[in-house]
Amino acid sequence: MSTANIIAIICDFDDTLGEDTTNLFLKEKLRMDEKDIRNFWKKDVKDLVSKGWDPHLAYIDQILGHLKKKASKVTNQELRNLGKKVRLFPGVPDVFQRLRSSVKQREEFQEAYIQIEFYIITAGFEEIMRGTPIANEMKDIFGCTFDERNGDLVPKSVITFTEKTKFLYAINKGITGTELRRNPYRVNDVIHREKRRIPFSNMIYIGDGPTDIPCFSTIQQNGGKTVGVLKYKIQAGSVNIDKLRAWAIAKGERTTLGPFKPNYTKDSDLYLNLQMQLERVGLDITDRFRRGR
Repeated sequence: MSTANIIAIICDFDDTLGEDTTNLFLKEKLRMDEKDIRNFWKKDVKDLVSKGWDPHLAYIDQILGHLKKKASKVTNQELRNLGKKVRLFPGVPDVFQRLRSSVKQREEFQEAYIQIEFYIITAGFEEIMRGTPIANEMKDIFGCTFDERNGDLVPKSVITFTEKTKFLYAINKGITGTELRRNPYRVNDVIHREKRRIPFSNMIYIGDGPTDIPCFSTIQQNGGKTVGVLKYKIQAGSVNIDKLRAWAIAKGERTTLGPFKPNYTKDSDLYLNLQMQLERVGLDITDRFRRGR
């Protein structure tokens, strides 16, 4: 039995920690209005997906096509600068420090040397995330990346649904982001479960929809916790939700808890339940630590 004492809280970003960053890109860099953005997703991207394209490759292809048509040049630094404009959800970014403090305040957790780390795994643009105020809270951030050639962005890595799980295994095995980017095959290294840095049972994954399902399943099947979030609005006395996302989260009990409204303030349902899951994982680690002494 592993006595690893690190808890990993792993988050999607778009519509989980903050507003959709790709839509922000479309608005700021391609000057699209709300109607243009709806057409981008429901027509341009959907047409490619119907022809067999991976959804993530499709949206990146369409973005690069629009940039070329407009003869627009965007750099990685501009993507990072765009991160400063991302609207984070209530309670973010101070939720990370609150969770760290909750671990430090438990004597038994200090006895077991429990630490907490935060990660982002997203199908959005990594450089945008790295420009947000929460970037320095993260142990690492994994997202779609670009090279620059003759002033143009060229895809360097694209994160699809199941590609997200690659990073779960890297975190599990203790392979750093730097190592993984230098040698992506390292994720296939044979490391016995008892020697892995962060067991899946020490992980809590937070996500909001279909792209998170492989991560939900991987972590749940290996003893970890999963928390669903879902944006909704109350209009004319009725709840307006994205039914596809709600169904994706609810179907087959994909998550341990939720979905909750993405409100991370200290008295919110999401935060209180997230803290409860953190304490459960911490108590399991403490129990293993005491039995292993």
